[in-house]
Amino acid sequence: MFAGILAALLAFLFARIFGESQVNLSIAYEAHQAALAHEPAEPELVSRAVQAGWGLLTPIVMYGAAYGGLFRCSSGAPMVARVLEASS
Repeated sequence: MFAGILAALLAFLFARIFGESQVNLSIAYEAHQAALAHEPAEPELVSRAVQAGWGLLTPIVMYGAAYGGLFRCSSGAPMVARVLEASS
């Protein structure tokens, strides 16, 4: 699971550096299009700082830990079977 969390932290850094700039550009584009159409601005329920920080980190780390645990279970099962066969 530790390897999954480590990989998730690397994925978070990549998403934060390369992905968030594209998200900010698309938000600015949508705001510009709404301003041209004279539509009122939508209320912000969760700030962009929270979305780009904890809101991005939490699910990435959770999925990383889950995938790390699944990988450990799948790679450990054959080993347990061999130990059980050797002991009998």
